[in-house]
Amino acid sequence: MADEPQEQIEAPPPKGPGIVVWMLVSVLSAGLGAAAPLAYEALAGPSKQETTELPTDEPPSLEDTAVVPYGDVTVNLDEGRMNRYLHLKIALLINKEEAEVVNKAVEQHGAVLRNWLLSHLSDKQLEEIRGKVGQNMLRREIRRQFNELLFADRRDRVHDVLFEEFNVQ
Repeated sequence: MADEPQEQIEAPPPKGPGIVVWMLVSVLSAGLGAAAPLAYEALAGPSKQETTELPTDEPPSLEDTAVVPYGDVTVNLDEGRMNRYLHLKIALLINKEEAEVVNKAVEQHGAVLRNWLLSHLSDKQLEEIRGKVGQNMLRREIRRQFNELLFADRRDRVHDVLFEEFNVQ
């Protein structure tokens, strides 16, 4: 029996990186994922909100404001098989002393504003615009986009979007 060769048991070949390596990769990925937005923000410079003269949360007092009528808009909502229409009559709340500048910009870029507004609203579903929360969200979206389209200096001159009519049929 001493002359008999002993059977050697071979260990199975390694199947891949161990659990420690995967844990290390996970921790590094999570850290880089959390740091990426901060790095982008630092490289991109100040945000639009930081560069505006008037904070969007604090509109001017009513005595210092003027209302610029924008007009009516009617669109089909994105409701699949249902035909639902949204009819809006919009006015813009601005500073009195900037009324001439805003009126001129709205008149000059009215077609671009209307085009954006029609395509934006037609992507909305009734649930998105229903109630106070939905209407406030829609007003903020319109205000933000109108300010971006109208004023290249990144200064918010439209302080609020007022719905004079808001009908869903």
